[in-house]
Amino acid sequence: MGLALAGCASGAGSEDDASSVVGTWQSSEANEPYLSFDDDGTFDGNDGCNGLSGQYEQDGDTVTVTFSASTLRGCEGVDTWLSELSTIEVGDASLEIYDSSGELLGSLARDD
Repeated sequence: MGLALAGCASGAGSEDDASSVVGTWQSSEANEPYLSFDDDGTFDGNDGCNGLSGQYEQDGDTVTVTFSASTLRGCEGVDTWLSELSTIEVGDASLEIYDSSGELLGSLARDD
């Protein structure tokens, strides 16, 4: 099952002055939503209920994702906000997650 949200899936191309998205980022919320970005342009994660995976492209501090797969389980009491992500702004220690309309959904912290 695929869900294309935005962008091209040609890999991670970051600029020298930008923070790299590569690594694992997670929330301190219940069920610990997380995203993990590999340097080959793929990502996977979990919104606390459903698994997510796909491709990403980084341009400066902005990351655009394209989902290739996600599960659609209904989990009582779990906010599945992470599954609505479209673009990401990368900071040194956190990611700001936005939906396709540009609304801030939440943030994840670098898990080092």
